Amino acid sequence: MKVKENNFLEDWHTHNKLCHHAEGIIEDYVKEAIRKGLRTIGISDHFPYEFYTGLDGIPYDEYGMILSETRDYLSTIQELKAKYKEQINIKCAFEIDFIPHQVVKLNQQLEKIKDHLDYILGSIHMLFAPKEPWSFDDSRFLDEFNRYESVDDVYFHYYDSIILMITSSDFDFDIVSHLDLPKKFNKFPEHKELVMEKVVEVLEYIKKQNLVVEINTGGFRKEVHEQYPSIEIIKKIFELEIPIVLSSDAHKPSEIAYKFDYMLNILTEIGFTELAHFTQRKRSIITINR
Repeated sequence: MKVKENNFLEDWHTHNKLCHHAEGIIEDYVKEAIRKGLRTIGISDHFPYEFYTGLDGIPYDEYGMILSETRDYLSTIQELKAKYKEQINIKCAFEIDFIPHQVVKLNQQLEKIKDHLDYILGSIHMLFAPKEPWSFDDSRFLDEFNRYESVDDVYFHYYDSIILMITSSDFDFDIVSHLDLPKKFNKFPEHKELVMEKVVEVLEYIKKQNLVVEINTGGFRKEVHEQYPSIEIIKKIFELEIPIVLSSDAHKPSEIAYKFDYMLNILTEIGFTELAHFTQRKRSIITINR
């Protein structure tokens, strides 16, 4: 079955069992994307963590593959690209956490394989102050929200960290992932308008750095029951003319393109007519055909 020429659906954020918290092999996700008629699927599992220091207390072996698995990951994707080239576009990527002051260590590993990648998702799942690091999207760390004077302070810390990621001259990436992730467990700001002012600052940096923001439907499967980021943030993204991609953040093959039709209705109502597309780190634009 060939993908229809007018099919524009693409899913840019997926995981598989290599990350140790998802189900299914890479080919399972490709087959499901074909079954659902997608034009493109991005394979974007978590980059390894074991070369970092200072992650004591973080169960990072449950968050991503190990370095020795990256070559097989890349070769498997290349084999699948060839096998299914008449049915779907398969893109090769990593989701990579920004770890402050350790980007040099990351690049020592990433430079060996960077030429194989079509895009990179830049993410923040951990915060590093005021004491040891903690994973704010891991339910085992929920008590750590109490370290801060308010939930607002968690958001301010998170968005300051994103600004550091965006403005880092050495952290090379293309797409900003799940832009309001701290809400995952229904942890919402207490002073929404103040936090939104910070979000606008972040978006202005994203615009200046010519980056893309993902609209991630994975949040619908979490306690928060809505996409990342919020509709209010998405509307500001549109106002600033920042490019977007659609992502499911699938952790099971069945989650590919999760609630994409619903999300596209919202995006087109807001005014979006285009989505970003990546090939070998080069960005292009596709039209939303509905």
